[in-house]
Amino acid sequence: MKYNNKLELIETIKNNASLFIGEYSNINEESMKVIDEEIEYSPFQMLAFCNGWMDLVLSWENEEKTGKHETTLATEWKWNDLGWLYQSFYDKYNNYSLKDLIDDFNQKVDDIIQLVNNLSDIDLFENGKRNWAKTNGKEFSVCRLVHLNTIANFKNFRGKIRKWKKNNK
Repeated sequence: MKYNNKLELIETIKNNASLFIGEYSNINEESMKVIDEEIEYSPFQMLAFCNGWMDLVLSWENEEKTGKHETTLATEWKWNDLGWLYQSFYDKYNNYSLKDLIDDFNQKVDDIIQLVNNLSDIDLFENGKRNWAKTNGKEFSVCRLVHLNTIANFKNFRGKIRKWKKNNK
């Protein structure tokens, strides 16, 4: 995960978001909450997971801009015990239609791209330039956290949604 510039990061976000969300074009509303035993997720859960993480990244940046110096990322989370967080994503989006989830996803991708565009190269690519990019005594770049919470999720869940569709024909 090495990006040479903003444009490369943005293009990678766009491409992977498009590939992932494109998998939803032939999923119907009635089956979107069917959990596949093999992959342990439903299409709804995968999309809610992606939306939830993007929402967190955007809220962390917003908190930083408004002067908040510590985020829950740095102070409260145990990275090997995030089931409660994922459940909060599912609860938040539980009453969304598939169309609403897809619209929300597309809007959040646009918002993430705007966030990336608005950051200087130093704030984007150097470690520890945002308080929300610090956790457990480690400092990360915003680029890395954006990658992990967008591109990595889109790639991972694209494979899972494809397997879900194959298993649930």
